[in-house]
Amino acid sequence: MNSCATYAPDRVERCRRRVKAEPASAAAHLSLGTALMEINRAREAESAFHRALELQPDFPEALVNLGGVLLSRWDFQGCVELNRKAAEAKPELMLAHYNEGLGHLYLGEGEAMVACFQRALELDPANPACEYYLAVGLLAAGAVGESRTHLDVAVAGGFSPVPEFLKALEKAEGRPHPVQEAAEQPRV
Repeated sequence: MNSCATYAPDRVERCRRRVKAEPASAAAHLSLGTALMEINRAREAESAFHRALELQPDFPEALVNLGGVLLSRWDFQGCVELNRKAAEAKPELMLAHYNEGLGHLYLGEGEAMVACFQRALELDPANPACEYYLAVGLLAAGAVGESRTHLDVAVAGGFSPVPEFLKALEKAEGRPHPVQEAAEQPRV
């Protein structure tokens, strides 16, 4: 068992004690929600994030975390709305732009997705995941060459793209698929 898995339940209990000692602390509820997410207790985490926002409605980190819960539940519009609100409250919060971009991805909103991941990369220029999702958005927007450039940076940074995206990009570039190439070769 890794140390994070061993540490997380202890952290949850410490956070619960802090919430009990400081029930009016939005930060305490945020910490509890984050600890609960680490042990896959999303419903409880969602409640903790909601409580943090009841106490401090413009709390960017709580907005982002609640948006992440909504993303995992496939509430993409809710994810976009909460992360946009977090980005407005704290424009330098890279994760707000990143999560909002993921929401736009699943909603099929390529241009909005591109804008989010461009902003996320401005804030964290060496983020291979941002490079990859920017490549996905650029391909959706028809910017094939730019998409390839960002994909190459993502892969160089260690990100593994999904095969479906690679096939779609190669098709957009006019490259034949390797299986097609092999089938077209004359038999000897």
